[in-house]
Amino acid sequence: MLAAAGCGVGRLGSLQGTVPETYRAHGGIPVEPTAPDLGQQPPIAQDPAVPGQRIPLSLLYTSDMHSRIEPFADNYYHKTYAGKGGLARVASLVRQLRAQQPNTALLDSGDYLVGTPYFNYFKGDVEMKAMNLIGFDAVTIGNHEFDKGVPELRRVLSGYQGRKLSSNVTFQPEMADRYAVFRAGNLRVGVFSLLTEVNGLITPPNFAGARYHDPIATARAAVARLEKEADVIVCISHVGTVPPWSDEERDRPEAHEDDHEGALNVSDEKIAAAAPGIDVILSGHTHLLIKNPKQITSGGKKTLIVSDGFGGGFLGKLDLVVQDGEVVSASNNLMPVDRGISPDPQVTAAVAPYKAQLDPVIKQIIGKATGDFRRYSSKDVESSLNNLIADATFAAARKANPETDFALVSSGTPRNHILGGKVSVEGVFYALPFDNRIQIVTVPGEVAREMLRIQRRAKETKRHAVSNVTYTLVPAADGKHQIRDIKVGTAAFDPKREYRIAVTDYMADGGAGFAMLPGMPRQDIGVLQRDALLEHIRVAGQVTPQTGRIKIRGRADDVVGWLLDRLVAFSGV
Repeated sequence: MLAAAGCGVGRLGSLQGTVPETYRAHGGIPVEPTAPDLGQQPPIAQDPAVPGQRIPLSLLYTSDMHSRIEPFADNYYHKTYAGKGGLARVASLVRQLRAQQPNTALLDSGDYLVGTPYFNYFKGDVEMKAMNLIGFDAVTIGNHEFDKGVPELRRVLSGYQGRKLSSNVTFQPEMADRYAVFRAGNLRVGVFSLLTEVNGLITPPNFAGARYHDPIATARAAVARLEKEADVIVCISHVGTVPPWSDEERDRPEAHEDDHEGALNVSDEKIAAAAPGIDVILSGHTHLLIKNPKQITSGGKKTLIVSDGFGGGFLGKLDLVVQDGEVVSASNNLMPVDRGISPDPQVTAAVAPYKAQLDPVIKQIIGKATGDFRRYSSKDVESSLNNLIADATFAAARKANPETDFALVSSGTPRNHILGGKVSVEGVFYALPFDNRIQIVTVPGEVAREMLRIQRRAKETKRHAVSNVTYTLVPAADGKHQIRDIKVGTAAFDPKREYRIAVTDYMADGGAGFAMLPGMPRQDIGVLQRDALLEHIRVAGQVTPQTGRIKIRGRADDVVGWLLDRLVAFSGV
């Protein structure tokens, strides 16, 4: 490390206490146009310059680990990551690399929380213990660190022993530094952080107590400061990069998990161009594998951008050579964290008590799937998994309020397939790791129609899913699609009446493209969407993949998908 100044099945991670019956959505999260006060870190004296001296520096980096304490399953649907990962393996690999190169910094670009039952059950304690043992030099805060709100984030991070950086998000009182400067041999390494746009990603109540500052203004201010205090400037970014992505990231739907539409308004490329002087951006948020560094030249200065994917399946290693204050060479490697790496005994021992509590709960079998429930495809087809989640959401909403008309769920919420065969509690948690609450929003008919119209998003090849409603979509080249022949249940759609629609709190607050919902009357039924899915599968005993709810004029994809699902179901696979 561098020197620097208990619950039952189906209710795991569920809401505790009472939930208000109704409330109105909060407003958007404002953006402060200027950089925050960067404060002043204790300066580190510059070593006497040696003209022509070439100094090595290794940057080890992770991002978007999403509580992947244990390795990905061998049958994980994203084959690039199957069988890889595990924080005990990461610890061993980091220890080996540090022994080879003392001038090494280990940095994380955020979203180390949320994604597996370890977080749902133990609320971040396992992640902090493991990261302390691994010895991260600095971490930043990603959007999913806010999933339980600022007070809970403060509690979790109080258990982390390294440097916490938050350059363009401020808190009251503060819980992180704006920047840090580390000593690496004769080099001073300056590190700052950036968080992507938060509107649409973080529900406003969970951001209360924080302020968001423009990332480009913040980057410029950080560069101006660090040019005086450091020899190398590194940004640990939870902003994300834009196309073209690496050929290694062929499963496009996994490439950007969160519910943005189209290109990012702010990206790591735009930041590098607008704030010249950053030597390296360690990019997170978009879950990309970037082995060959992207190079952005602006103002006569070059910035390298790299990314290691997600889940700890790979450890990034960027080897730099610095000469006379300039990066003169760079070599990047994405090192597989596979079974060839022996798990670190300290991390294994620290995780063991938690694993012993968790396994008896999550390994329980709750039903059978007659075929694979897929998240979504690179083609524009329905997701059988999202349809299953929509059915479960609708059933839970109808139980709470029999007047619920239909359900609509976000395509970006599931994070793993549910494969055919026995379905465990664990499988449902990996499919739905987020603690999204089911809401029933009451909207005018024309708003309901607009919700359905954008259900197939204009700029992406995936669709939100529906239950108890069908329609025909007429695509348009400009993305302004039209829908016809809407039926709610068996009844024709009536634009003059109000509809009660089951969604999640994330959607009701305007996420996933549903900007029309904040301010609409809503009922919180006090049930997590994941709990609804657990109950739905348990009650059914056996579930079969279904598609074909939305017909597309001039396209046969949905019919083909429906036929394939039927064949899988009849085969009993």
